[in-house]
Amino acid sequence: MKNLKYVLIVFVALTAMIACNNDDDDDDRYVNPIVGTWGMSETEDGFTITVSVTFLENNKGTIVTTISFEGETETDTSSFTWRTSGDQLTMVIDGETDVLTYSISGNKLTVTDDEGFELVFTRE
Repeated sequence: MKNLKYVLIVFVALTAMIACNNDDDDDDRYVNPIVGTWGMSETEDGFTITVSVTFLENNKGTIVTTISFEGETETDTSSFTWRTSGDQLTMVIDGETDVLTYSISGNKLTVTDDEGFELVFTRE
């Protein structure tokens, strides 16, 4: 009888350890859906503007802006920090803080400033 109790205790202990280990292996950390690279491109009056924004998990990122006109191309790269709260996206670029409203639907990121100007990016 003692052997049966011992086997049952070991079985229960092993089952509990396996269940706990599976929980640890399935660690579903929250990753903000804005993390990734988003791009947009527009052409108007001969100007082509391409913007690529990368949001990293460490709340840092880069913006690469390329402007082309009559065969000339100029590219600018800026670094920023970011955070979200609800539908608010706060970005700090070159010491200036911008608070924007954002939404994600499928592979589209829509960003709106406080004056209602809206940009739509596609996940790259």
